[in-house]
Amino acid sequence: MRLLAAVDLGEGLEPVVESTRFLQEGLGIPAELIHVVPTPYFEALGRRFPHLRPGLEEALSQVEKEVQRALAETGLRARVLRGFPAQVVAGEALRSRLVLLGQRGTDSLEVLARGGLARYLLHRGEVPVLLLPRALKGVRRIAVGLDDSPASLSAFRVAEAWGRALGAEVFGLHLVSGRGGCCFPTYLDPETLGLAEVLVQAKAHLEGLLKATGVVEVSKGEEELDLLRLAKVREADLLVLGSKAKSTWRHRLGRMVEVLSHRSSLPLLVVPEATVW
Repeated sequence: MRLLAAVDLGEGLEPVVESTRFLQEGLGIPAELIHVVPTPYFEALGRRFPHLRPGLEEALSQVEKEVQRALAETGLRARVLRGFPAQVVAGEALRSRLVLLGQRGTDSLEVLARGGLARYLLHRGEVPVLLLPRALKGVRRIAVGLDDSPASLSAFRVAEAWGRALGAEVFGLHLVSGRGGCCFPTYLDPETLGLAEVLVQAKAHLEGLLKATGVVEVSKGEEELDLLRLAKVREADLLVLGSKAKSTWRHRLGRMVEVLSHRSSLPLLVVPEATVW
């Protein structure tokens, strides 16, 4: 099994390549870059206008050669494939431990393609996905967004494995909000408890589930971005969240993942709850 980095040739290429090199060495897992040339449109043109087919095939072959040459310069193993990008990457992901995706490009087409591919992979919930708004070149502290769900506990176990491999500190962050907020603690009765007591009981509850003490910080927060702010204050290099992609209906990924997958300025690792690292 490998680390799979799906790349284009936009602004997000270098951060993904740097992150891939770092994780290949740090996790001790071989990595591969793939670039998918989106051919369905050109194939449809060739069927509709047969006289264009030879020229289109020649152009696509030249594109493949140029992209392969550019990726070879990274020093990483690389392949150029054809097809519908989301489907091709999803198929390759089934033979991978992790998929890395860039989140940096601001061009409108890059944003559209990036969001569609990331969302497609996250909703399939088959493999952890690392979203990279910037390069991950070193990891000292890993923050895990926690609740009491199985997905959250799986994310914490994966983060622990990464922490051991990378020599990083791992800690949990848990938000408590009032009714109507992002993180109402259904396992407590906060309306009959003072805030201080809620925070203490929430910490004890989560540490009991994790079977670890001293690794969970509980804080008041009313919106999902409060978790990102807290992780940055605690100087996290990486934020990890558990995905409920195959266990819920209304919010298939969990509200925290749905918001932060689009808005996190930290590298974000999204872990399906069935993941074993």
